[in-house]
Amino acid sequence: MKKDHLMSLKYLLILTVPIFIELLLQLVVGYSDQFMMKKYENAVNGITNANVINNMIINAFTVFSSAAIILITQYKGAKDETHERSVYSVAFYFNFIVSLVFSLIILGLGRFFLKWLQVPELSYNDALLYLMITGGLLFFQTMSTTLSSLLKANSCMKESMVINLIVNLINILGNYFLIKIFAKIDLPILGVAISSAGSRIIGFILMLIIYIKKVGIPLSVKVFKSEMGQTGIKLLKLGAPSGGESVSYNSSQIIIQLCANQIVKYNGNNIGMGNIKTYASMFAMVTYMFTSAISQAMQVIIGELLGAGRTVDTNKKVKQTALISLCASTTIAILFFILSNYAFKIFDVYDPELLALGHKIMFVEIFLEIGRAFNIVFVRSLQTSGDVMFPTILAIIFCWVVAVFGSFLFGSYTFLGLGLVGIWISMAIDECSRAVIFIFRWRSGKWKKYNLVSNN
Repeated sequence: MKKDHLMSLKYLLILTVPIFIELLLQLVVGYSDQFMMKKYENAVNGITNANVINNMIINAFTVFSSAAIILITQYKGAKDETHERSVYSVAFYFNFIVSLVFSLIILGLGRFFLKWLQVPELSYNDALLYLMITGGLLFFQTMSTTLSSLLKANSCMKESMVINLIVNLINILGNYFLIKIFAKIDLPILGVAISSAGSRIIGFILMLIIYIKKVGIPLSVKVFKSEMGQTGIKLLKLGAPSGGESVSYNSSQIIIQLCANQIVKYNGNNIGMGNIKTYASMFAMVTYMFTSAISQAMQVIIGELLGAGRTVDTNKKVKQTALISLCASTTIAILFFILSNYAFKIFDVYDPELLALGHKIMFVEIFLEIGRAFNIVFVRSLQTSGDVMFPTILAIIFCWVVAVFGSFLFGSYTFLGLGLVGIWISMAIDECSRAVIFIFRWRSGKWKKYNLVSNN
């Protein structure tokens, strides 16, 4: 019965749907600030640049928190309740300490980061104000991510989704009222920043309440101190390479954003062009969101399968997930390409040249998403098995050598001068090249030699 339960497509989709809705809501929270500020062009660009820094940290914690999901589910599969319970406290308090440090770093070095990003002068003050408030309180978002992972490891996807819905509504309502209030003193971005940070604080409180109610495993400082040596090392072995890869990837995105800012400056500080990148990136996130959701659900399932030693079933589940992801991402990317003019007009983009630019970008996006669909599924599969170093090293090399160098080569007007389209071409080459390599890595079966729950 358990085997049928874990191998069922229906069960995979039951876990996927709440995660997908949660990710969609997180996207709305992340971009509702830009959408509701769309008539303030400079503020939109400022939020975009500030979020490049915020998202780098959030994404790193998301990846690192997935290490807790992997260990918890594998211990569940191995029926090892003692070691399973230790993961909760270690993951929570370790992330607590590190996230607090990152918030302090943003407060201390935020100005330097934005200067280094070469944020357009017209957007700099807005970017700094937004970053100081949202980045300084980013601690609450990263801890919410940690608690969400602990809930997901226990198949509590719906609860996490509902909390994100509440956070989303609070953020949108807060934006609606606070933008009007602070617009009177010509600081509408202050209202957006307060609303965004406030909603995340509420989200953390709700997530902690639901964790206590639904999971109930104590988050003990004593357990953290005693188990950090054993459980902590396992979490670090899983999470540090993956988190490092995430930091590397997001750092590369900062450099790519720098390239995009240079392109904007070359075109006479055309903020509208910079916003096209923002909106196209948003559409890209929607495109791969289902793949991200189903791959997270897959991790919960194959974690238990691997813990129970069922490698054949694991291979079947991964291939099933990869096929579904490919079909979903490609279909959505094609729809965005066909309907790109309508999509960009949602954000009040009516300039024919900007719409044409967006249309070209969304064409390249189709090929980018084909590669990304495979990457997301196979990287998370390799990570769940314990094979973390190979995808980490490969991703770091490719994102810098191919994506970053390619962005300047194809995009910069000093070289080939393809502008934003050139940036998208380089990212597509990066994703598709890695996809081929990861497919062969999985087919080689080297992931089968790893055992995360043995030798305790």
